[in-house]
Amino acid sequence: MPLLDVTMIIPFFIPHSGCPHQCVFCNQRNITGQTGPVDQSAIPRTISEYIKSATKHGLVQIAFYGGSFTALSGELQKAYLEAVRPFILTGQIDSIRLSTRPDCITHESLALLTAYHVKTVELGAQSMDDMVLSLAGRGHTAADTRNGVRLLKDAGFFVGLQLMPGLPGDRPDCFMDTVEKVIDLKPDFVRIYPALVIKNTPLEQLYQSGQYRPLTLDHATALCHKALLRFEQAGIDVIRIGLQPTEELDRPGTVLAGPYHPAFRQLVESSILLDKMRSALKDRKGGAGTVVFQVNPKDLSAAIGQRRSNIACLKKEFRLKNIRMKEGENSLRRREPILLSVF
Repeated sequence: MPLLDVTMIIPFFIPHSGCPHQCVFCNQRNITGQTGPVDQSAIPRTISEYIKSATKHGLVQIAFYGGSFTALSGELQKAYLEAVRPFILTGQIDSIRLSTRPDCITHESLALLTAYHVKTVELGAQSMDDMVLSLAGRGHTAADTRNGVRLLKDAGFFVGLQLMPGLPGDRPDCFMDTVEKVIDLKPDFVRIYPALVIKNTPLEQLYQSGQYRPLTLDHATALCHKALLRFEQAGIDVIRIGLQPTEELDRPGTVLAGPYHPAFRQLVESSILLDKMRSALKDRKGGAGTVVFQVNPKDLSAAIGQRRSNIACLKKEFRLKNIRMKEGENSLRRREPILLSVF
């Protein structure tokens, strides 16, 4: 089932459940705002409430986020999946998705997931560099990720990989090497979460002692800009860039340092659009003129830039009097601004 065909995802969080390791960046409570895993007995009620309130018709998927699902005991995995099964059998839910560790994928675990209509599995790869993985306390290797993806694909699952630039020991060239190695694995989609210093994590201690320096917002934006273009060139969907804002994340003192921004993906897409508009204007000699760009309606806000930053940058760089952004048809390619006129 293609990911983009899903109309509604009903999320259940199992923060840190099943994880045998303490990664340096991880504090699932602060990231999700949830103190413990969902009680399986509450799952049917929650599903019913979501379905009752749904206004759109289409494919509905259950998602277990936050922990390492296949590292849970077999009994607990079955308890969660059994809670969803009646809704699968009645056709109210189409499938299940979950996240887990690359080294917790086995033929036996995949047989269980298949039996319960799990279709999508995301692996927390984070990096394809073993030194970075070791410094991050991940407890798995790049080879584990390659093996996990192979097993999932052979079993017919829809596969996603989660990546985290800016971890201890990581460098821009190292992360872009990770991007190339991930492309070779041909996942169906990726998520990119730049590393943040979250309160009450080992990374906080490294940061406070001066042993770790996080990416700046500008550097993270530039790095994710390159990664997004490369993944799209390879035909791999990037379904998220940056952590989903939550009340807990936005609370002062939760994120101590690092490139956190509630609209981080828009920053990345704005930077791509700015580069392409610059390229379209590169032969312009300058002067007090006006230019008009046409963009896909979904790109209008990003093309303008947050607080009109792209407009201000282009006006200053090319000595323009005015820049207008015009909405085109929805059929226009995303992030491909068209220079309509210069006068």
